[in-house]
Amino acid sequence: MKNYLYLIVLFSMIALGIGPGRGGNRANDRKISMSELPSPARQLLKTYFPGARVLQCVHSRTWDEYGVKVSGGYELGFDRQGHWEEIESDDKPLSLELVKLLPAPVVEYLEQHYPGAKVESMEQRKNVYKITLAYPDTHLYFSKSGEFVKARGDD
Repeated sequence: MKNYLYLIVLFSMIALGIGPGRGGNRANDRKISMSELPSPARQLLKTYFPGARVLQCVHSRTWDEYGVKVSGGYELGFDRQGHWEEIESDDKPLSLELVKLLPAPVVEYLEQHYPGAKVESMEQRKNVYKITLAYPDTHLYFSKSGEFVKARGDD
């Protein structure tokens, strides 16, 4: 009976979104000032978003990551050291300068296979880069060394 009750509570927590889950626990998010961001994050903002207003800086204590919203509809995610993990824009493509933060083979692949394509977001995780194009509506995946892995269109 105890095991049955435990399973009910566990599944209820999962269904309600309570418990471990990336980005789901706002109680552990703390608003911070830009000066509290790690140096590489501040430098990226200064270099690629000069004159833009920082609307919000948040530190996730759960994942020890940072989230920043910048005027113009940009959202950026940084790891604990301040290295970018995700850069996205709601309504306009990312600048070529931002896209060049990706490894050279990725940039070359984009230029060769998707000339003129608009990059909506770029994300880097432990083993992969994910690039989202606005048109054609496509997700491109690359290894950390910049080798093309696969493309997937949105349905």
